[in-house]
Amino acid sequence: MAEIDEMAKGAFQEAGNIGMGHLATSLSKMVNRDVKIDIPIVEMISLDEIIARSNQEGKNKSVVGIHLHITGDVTGGTLILFPKFSALSFSDLLMKKSIGTTTKIEEPQIRKLREMGLNLCSSYMRVVNDFLGISLSIGDPSIEVNMEGVGDFIQKEIGTLADQFIVVKGECMIPSTNSKHEFNMLFEPGATDIIMAAIMKKMMG
Repeated sequence: MAEIDEMAKGAFQEAGNIGMGHLATSLSKMVNRDVKIDIPIVEMISLDEIIARSNQEGKNKSVVGIHLHITGDVTGGTLILFPKFSALSFSDLLMKKSIGTTTKIEEPQIRKLREMGLNLCSSYMRVVNDFLGISLSIGDPSIEVNMEGVGDFIQKEIGTLADQFIVVKGECMIPSTNSKHEFNMLFEPGATDIIMAAIMKKMMG
């Protein structure tokens, strides 16, 4: 599998750091809780590996997936993944209920989660566009709820884009509930040249 040039990796990392910071601020306002983020990881990952990671057995299996296509100067997508407990507790927070109230993800919860996904991705994208000086737009969110895992959903949503992706992955956690979600920015490998050109232009003023 191809590797990412270290300079390009640093550019994606810096954009990811800024984007995750704004995403966390936006999420904190939505749920009225403190939000902790980790340092984003930048990797070149195959589609099969993305699916395999989402389908890990046990408590880390992703059972809710939210995807939004990215268009503009580069193409790709955003993918938000929730383990089961987190999907239920995020639903409670978004609907202003006590943690543990929701036991099933139904249409009201799906609407709230979809709205959250759109707001988070919009917040992330605005700051990345400003930082890099490029134009990226996001589409309407698609969402899948499947307690057996969302691998098929990922295949359907991004399987036609590429066999491997540059992935900028970060995780948001709400310490008071132990809830977390994984936020992934997925770029086709050809995005490297465009992102690097944007970084060089920014560095040169």
